[in-house]
Formats: sequence, structure tokens, C-alpha cells
Amino acid sequence: MYKNIMSDFQTYLVESGLKDVTIKNHISNFDKLINIFGDDLYTNSDEDLSNTIRKMDITLSQKLTISATLSKFLQFRELPNDYVVELIFEINKSLKDGYLKRNKNTKFQYTKKQIIDEMMTFYEKNKLKKFITSYLIIKYNVRNKDVRVVIVKHNKYTNKEENFLVIRKNSILYIRNDYKTKNKYGTIKVEIKNVKFVDSVKRYYDENIDESILLNGVELFKGFANSTKLIKQQLPYGLTQAMVMKIILNEKNTLSNAYNISKSRGTSMEVLQENYNIRK
Repeated sequence: MYKNIMSDFQTYLVESGLKDVTIKNHISNFDKLINIFGDDLYTNSDEDLSNTIRKMDITLSQKLTISATLSKFLQFRELPNDYVVELIFEINKSLKDGYLKRNKNTKFQYTKKQIIDEMMTFYEKNKLKKFITSYLIIKYNVRNKDVRVVIVKHNKYTNKEENFLVIRKNSILYIRNDYKTKNKYGTIKVEIKNVKFVDSVKRYYDENIDESILLNGVELFKGFANSTKLIKQQLPYGLTQAMVMKIILNEKNTLSNAYNISKSRGTSMEVLQENYNIRK
């Protein structure tokens, strides 16, 4: 029975126009709901189901993700989900309040504006490698490994194993295949149209292609043995990417910003909550 219902639920999610990674997460959470409720998932009211989740000894982020899937499942079955929606709002508020409470007294040596201003001096001084690395980490909140990229001029020179910056006429396609959570989120692509970034990538390619050991591309980093040290050397004020993340989260400490970072970084809200919301 479960397999048939899961198949129908998955079809509903696909037809709802959700992204593949979102569908994958809902299916994973649906398995958890089955383990939690068993047959009660099909017979209990949304009020009873919500109350059970509310009382569970799990993190708020875990409650939020399974509640979101429960809401979708009830919509799929055309059943009321008002109590689940209420629970989701309640969890969101608790998460936001927790963020604010933990971070209100946190002080950092640099502000986000200072970091961005320093990044812009890299561009002005033609420190292209520093600017490219800093832009990717500050704008997209990626990890060290994610900026180990190969710059190429055509998609045909890419593969499924490495990260790339593909040069286009007026933009750069940033492709991430090799990053920490790739098995969960798959390939992540984003088109970058920032004029200074596009210019920097194009010039870095032109300045280094003749000396490149690659036939059709230029590596931003030729070695990556000590990534933390390498990236610190490229970022403003010698900061680590983790510290940049904390400063960004601290200055715009909203749930929506955390979700945006979670999406661009390829990490879960739970990881952000536990590791980047600055507990002292």
C-alpha cells in the first residue's frame, strides 16, 4: 500500500512543478512520516498529526521539514491541513527568535560592507583571482571546495565531476558538481551576470590560458592540498569562508535569508542553525 501511495504522491509533486531536489526531500520525509505514524498517517486528523510532531524530541529544523511534507501530503489527499500550517508558522517563529537571541550580542571585527568594499579593491587593483574567489564565496556562500573551478569557453569542455565557470557572451555559468553535499543536491548551476565578475573571469582566462596545463581550460587553483589556507589568502582581511558566512548571517539574521543561503550553499537549515548561527 505504501509503495502505491508514495508513487501517486511523487507524481503529484512532479505535476505541481516542484524542483527535483525538493521532490527528493519530500519523498525522504514521507518515509519518516510513515515510520513516525504508520497507519495513523491516513486516519488521524491534521490536528492530531500536528500535535504529535510538536511533542517530538527532535530539532526545530527537523520538525519544520517533516511538517512541510505532511502539509503537501494532506493537500495531495485533499484533506484539511490548517493545523499543520499553523505548526509551520509556529516553528518558523521559534527559529527566527532563536537566531535573534543567539546573535544579538555577537560582535565581529569586520562588517559585511567592509568585506564587500575590500573585495571591490581586488577588482580595482586587478587582483582577479582574489576577486573571483571572494565574489563566489560572499555572493553565493559556497564552501572552499566549491571555488576549485576550471574556467572554460564552452559547455562541451565541462564534465560531471568538476566545478566550472563557463564563459558566455554577457554572463558566466557557474556549475558545481564537486562539493560536500553533491550526493543530496546534485549539480547546481547559476548564471552570473555581474559585469565586474564577467570581466574578471574573461581576463583571468585570457591571461593564463597559454600557461595552462589543460588543453581547453584554466584552473583557478592549480593545487588544493590545504584549502583553508589557500582560500584565506584570497579573501578580504584573511578571513575564512566560515567566518564570512557567520558575518553575513549575523547582519541579516532572518529566516528567509537563512533559506536563501541554504539553497545557494547546498546545505540544510539544520546545519546552518547548528554550525553557523554563532553560539558562544
